[in-house]
Amino acid sequence: MSDWMDRARCRTVGGIEVMHHDAAGYSAVAADAEAKAVCAPCPVREQCLAYALELEGTYAAGFRGGIWGGRTAKERAAMVRPSRAKAVAA
Repeated sequence: MSDWMDRARCRTVGGIEVMHHDAAGYSAVAADAEAKAVCAPCPVREQCLAYALELEGTYAAGFRGGIWGGRTAKERAAMVRPSRAKAVAA
């Protein structure tokens, strides 16, 4: 595990249940908002997002649902698509 992961706020506040909302009866919108609130003041949010973006589109990305770096999977995918389109056009 990376050193930054040990310092992630989600490891001590809210826990994995908040970051990966699979619990029955839990609104995805409410869960995302709760998880993003945990991420907002996190000291390693930028490293977390960079890690998630690095994996976006790879086999490993399939195991990385939930909120990473304060972004949902859909938000992360949208961040990666424009840069991939530029790479293909170049």
